[in-house]
Amino acid sequence: MSVLDKVRKWIDGESAEMVLEEAARNAQIKPRSQAEEFIVKIAKMVEEVMQRELVPLPQGTAIIPTEYTIFLSETDDKDWQGVKRKGLEQGLYHILAERAKEIAGKKKLETQSFAVELRVDGTLQSGDVRVQHSWDDSSSNKTSILSRPKNMPKPAAPPPPNFVQNPTSNAYQPPPTVEQMPSGELGEEMTHVKKRSMPELYRLEIWRGGVRQNVVPIFQTEISIGRGSKSKPVDIALDGDPEISRRHLSLHYDRQGNFAITNEGRNPAMINSYELQIGQRIAVSAGVPIAVCSYLLRIQPK
Repeated sequence: MSVLDKVRKWIDGESAEMVLEEAARNAQIKPRSQAEEFIVKIAKMVEEVMQRELVPLPQGTAIIPTEYTIFLSETDDKDWQGVKRKGLEQGLYHILAERAKEIAGKKKLETQSFAVELRVDGTLQSGDVRVQHSWDDSSSNKTSILSRPKNMPKPAAPPPPNFVQNPTSNAYQPPPTVEQMPSGELGEEMTHVKKRSMPELYRLEIWRGGVRQNVVPIFQTEISIGRGSKSKPVDIALDGDPEISRRHLSLHYDRQGNFAITNEGRNPAMINSYELQIGQRIAVSAGVPIAVCSYLLRIQPK
């Protein structure tokens, strides 16, 4: 009996005695461990969402949500890190891909692929799981997860401050402000946006390819950084790199001169030579290079 078949039986609710009896005959498996019980619990909850949200279409096909975000407690999140976490995500994906076909039954499943992502919910108790689905059609906006060497090279330091940017380069340009937009694009009932009354806290330098693309003034104590999308907007958008998640980093400031970075992306970020994995949070000093795939960020204190 394959591992996939065993998990299917567990999800379908067959008693442990039946599974163990068959396993004893085949001398292939041991009683379920805590990790196996946890995987089964998650798979069951995601399957319930699939069954509830399955939409049968008139042409004899069916669709299911394209994204499933699985929230773990802080304790469980710490237990499932590194290779163990990657194995959990990949295992759930393959198991649920098969289950989705079975749920569709005779109908052809039009949803060819979906994403499974693990995140943290600090309100959950150890062992508790929460599943959130999304119908966002983001097949062209998925994060590309590429294999990386175990010891990633230290990101190249940005050029010296007196470096002159080539004005003809394809550098990132921030979107126009309301005042810069042509009047015809504002619409008849455009909301009047007043200038910020909040004080500037610090600035964030954005580099790519050794060229400083922008210096963004920051007015909030917490900002989000990533590619962004309609369903997941971010404060600082980094375009043109599919390895960057739609929401990749959170940057926190305590107004006392202390900064911290939380990696929410599916690919790691680099703080100097330290590789920050998904779900990890680390203190960071102003001026230290923060590598997010092909981009490099640097905090510029006030």
